[in-house]
Amino acid sequence: MAEKEEVATKEENKAAGQPAVEKKKGNKTVMMMGIVILISVGCAFIFVSKVYPSLTGNVQPDAIGQEKEVVAEAEEAQAVKQPETEKEPASSSKKKEEKGKEGHDGAEKEESLIVPVETLIVNLSGSNGRRYLKAKINLEAKDGEMKKVIETKSVQIKDRLISILSSKTLEDIDGLEGQENLRKEIKDAVDVVLKVEGVLQVYFTEFVVQ
Repeated sequence: MAEKEEVATKEENKAAGQPAVEKKKGNKTVMMMGIVILISVGCAFIFVSKVYPSLTGNVQPDAIGQEKEVVAEAEEAQAVKQPETEKEPASSSKKKEEKGKEGHDGAEKEESLIVPVETLIVNLSGSNGRRYLKAKINLEAKDGEMKKVIETKSVQIKDRLISILSSKTLEDIDGLEGQENLRKEIKDAVDVVLKVEGVLQVYFTEFVVQ
């Protein structure tokens, strides 16, 4: 009878302790799942922070320094390039064009006032026909109107020049001083033909004595 009571008591104790064991097992399972979730979240955060640092605000100092260096280099390149590509103001370029045009027009105007005379070949005085002078003379007119007058009276001027040159001896036209005196005489003679001081200067482009 006592053995039956002891067996009944063991069964009651076993039934009473079973829920406690199952409860402990359930708590352990929840804890394990929580640990696994925490580990997973931590790994995911670390992965995202390395791959996409801008999302987590974890930008590495080296990356920031490199970005600053790239920006600084770009600014320096732009600062160096800017003076090269800087264009002159439109007003200054226009003034240069006008100045160049004026200079060009002035050169053409100066050249247009030169009146060439046909090449003259004359025997020098006192040489018995053995020495002669070959001269190419150009007259600088005072203005455009005077140029037309000189061209109109080219025959009279040429005749006057032949008379002057043929009257000269070799000694008269020798040296720079002789040529300068000849220029003055030609200028005065042409002014007499024109009846006005219309010649500014006389130029020799060819002066050969043989």
